[in-house]
Amino acid sequence: MAVMMTIDGKKIEAEAGMTILEAAAANDIRIPTLCYLKERDPQASCRLCVVEVEGARTFQPSCATTVREGMVVRTDTEELRRNRKLTLELIMAHHPVDCHHCMRIGSSKEEDLDPMFCEMCFWCDCVRDGICELQKLNREYHVDRLPFELEGYRYPADSSLHSVIRDPNKCIKCRRCIDICNNVQTVHNLALKARGQEYRVTASMDQPMAYSPCVRCGRCVDVCPTGAVYMEEHIDEMLFCVHSYDTKTVGMVSSSLLGEMENLCGMPEGSLSVQKIVSAMHKLGVDYVISEEQAINASRKEAEAILEGADAPVVISNSFAVKNFVKSRFADLADRVRYYSSVQESFAKEVGKLADRLHLPDESVKTVVFTANNENGAQAREENTVDFSMNAREIYRIFLRTGVDLCRTVATDALKQDPDPKLVYGDVTGPVVFDHSADPEVRRLNGKLIAVAHNLGQSAKLLEEIRAGNSPYDVIRLNG
Repeated sequence: MAVMMTIDGKKIEAEAGMTILEAAAANDIRIPTLCYLKERDPQASCRLCVVEVEGARTFQPSCATTVREGMVVRTDTEELRRNRKLTLELIMAHHPVDCHHCMRIGSSKEEDLDPMFCEMCFWCDCVRDGICELQKLNREYHVDRLPFELEGYRYPADSSLHSVIRDPNKCIKCRRCIDICNNVQTVHNLALKARGQEYRVTASMDQPMAYSPCVRCGRCVDVCPTGAVYMEEHIDEMLFCVHSYDTKTVGMVSSSLLGEMENLCGMPEGSLSVQKIVSAMHKLGVDYVISEEQAINASRKEAEAILEGADAPVVISNSFAVKNFVKSRFADLADRVRYYSSVQESFAKEVGKLADRLHLPDESVKTVVFTANNENGAQAREENTVDFSMNAREIYRIFLRTGVDLCRTVATDALKQDPDPKLVYGDVTGPVVFDHSADPEVRRLNGKLIAVAHNLGQSAKLLEEIRAGNSPYDVIRLNG
């Protein structure tokens, strides 16, 4: 059922049950947000998405207010802009301002701060400087002088895991990370603690991350709008290796990062290819590149060998996060899950073969993976699968630092790759896309009932069925 409404003088048709924010987005009307996370229940905690609704006594959060017939909404009035600016100033009063006040030019005036300069400066210590949602909104709403007493740094950063790092000082309490960790991944590691000035997000029991239930899936990093949760970076070490005459570097580019790289670089959707990033890799100094398909096929062959002749239900996974999750939450089922090499591990094996063919000493070879999957970075750190595993934001910062422009980069020829093997189970062992839904994907293939989990919450549901002895599936694949 549809309802007719008006937003900013534009008459639109919206589906009943939609929020004002969703209806506006569907009609190319932008409303600023900070805590909102698509496909999740609205938190309405940041109050930046407030709008004027005719007949309402106060501003309404557009992310949590449903549309109704005849509703009249205004999204960009002077009063709204003043309110949003005040909200941002209050947030910044409890946020480190080293990125807000440029120490290089001695100014905090919005018109003096060039985003491109920030992205290339690297003076500030924040990994999100220049590509931060909060910073972007501050510029949009001209947040210059901060009229409140500033809190600054109050808590030490938690780098105990040496992969996923938390900096509570930069947290804006949007609760995105809590929602993903607890409600989607069901890890239940992050929570809000205390009240008033001490109100903050902490790891379980306020312990360091290394002593928490964190499984290093890295999904909290994906959704954090600031630099409060991030992956440990290795930009300087990686650039040192690729520029060293005594080192041969071998790389791999995952197609999973294309979408985010397009957004970061301001490129049209579908305009970026793996081959372009491979060309950029060579410009950085990477000597050899192995195709992702070659590594994927090697992993698939391992999985197929496990699946052949195994008794149902056979549970497989090549996820580092799943391995940690099962060990923590389903230790009694640990022997039921059969693990095969992740794509990153298969890449490392292919690098070994390449080094043998080229007669390269092991100590002279360094490996680097460009991927959107943060758990690869944690796996590289903890299991030494590769030397450097870098996510999209880290790669973007590397390209800015070295002057590599993907918009002007010419793609290399198609990478040589092994032909796709004949797969009994189709693409059940291929790459999967993370989603926020509660139910796993179910398909029937070659007479087999197959379930594929696209997040840890779905994995937990499938493992609970096995624990209860009522799993209907022949094959189950778990992903983080």
